[in-house]
Amino acid sequence: MAKSNGGWPSDMLIEILLKLPVKSIIRFKCVSKTWCFLFKNPSFVSQHFNLSKKNNYLLVDYVNNEHKYVMHLFAYQTLVSCRDLRQNLPTHFADRYLSFCVDNGLFCLLNPNDSGITLWNPATRESRILPECNQNFPPEILSCLHTLGFGLDPLSNDYKVIYIRTFFDRESKRRGRHHAIYRISTDSWRVLEEEDVHFFRDLHVSPNFNNTCVNGVYYWQVYKLFDYKVLAFHLGTEVFQLIESPISGHGKLLPLHDGRISMWDTEGFQRERSNEIWVLYDEGNWTKLLKIEPLLEVDRMFGFWKNGKVFVESESGELLLYDLHTKEFTDFGIKASEDMDLEVYTYEETLVDIGRG
Repeated sequence: MAKSNGGWPSDMLIEILLKLPVKSIIRFKCVSKTWCFLFKNPSFVSQHFNLSKKNNYLLVDYVNNEHKYVMHLFAYQTLVSCRDLRQNLPTHFADRYLSFCVDNGLFCLLNPNDSGITLWNPATRESRILPECNQNFPPEILSCLHTLGFGLDPLSNDYKVIYIRTFFDRESKRRGRHHAIYRISTDSWRVLEEEDVHFFRDLHVSPNFNNTCVNGVYYWQVYKLFDYKVLAFHLGTEVFQLIESPISGHGKLLPLHDGRISMWDTEGFQRERSNEIWVLYDEGNWTKLLKIEPLLEVDRMFGFWKNGKVFVESESGELLLYDLHTKEFTDFGIKASEDMDLEVYTYEETLVDIGRG
């Protein structure tokens, strides 16, 4: 058994280091060049991330009654309050509204004011400003809607951003769509061709907070008039797929604990939703998981916690935990500002080095 660092067996030392939080590992980078290289080793980073999933967080994004933007972290297993993640945001996002996606410990942030995109690792406090993507984009537009997708490609172990912009061209007086893929490994964009996207070009894409990434596939809900579908982008092959939707209205796409994607028909007015939860299996087939009885005091739902409990938002903007068995509510002490929704995500710390753009 190899030994180093004062006689400690190397494998035992690595096992100890793997269990440390990111903050502690960053401090230990200066101990030696060997440790510094170890902490950047892809195998170590991957093993550390897999262990950190056991100590993940619940992230609640909302605007409080003082009209301040908050990204509050709770320890996922205990729901003990931790800290406000917004305090560590890159400075160019401070005190601003932002749209974001989160996957495998990294955030993809969009500034709606200037369309700038930034990748951010809150655990290491590193950020990377992405280059602009204006190839084949009209020089004169009247308006533009931005939609993101973001996730880890399991085939190449590369993070990718999908950027969809819907615009109105001032010159042609027509609506258009621009699609591009960014790879962190090359720090570059690839603009998609018409043949890649023609089959869903006329469909509207739901806002970022209704979509998610699961097992290397990013999912959006898309629609045209009253025809709803699910658009999937496979990060490994960079191919889009259109899937029939199990519901006939706006829903929320959420990951389940077993790694499958689910559709929650729990959005909108009570009379318009079924409160059904559907699970997607292979070949685009949906199966109904369960139906939750109508709850008059609940406005929206955000997925399962554990022991038959569901995260919900009350009609007055409070985040609650609802027990499907006892029918009881637990209050988090969080209340969103009037007319402002709150959103719930899961977050795990990672050592992934994204450099600085």
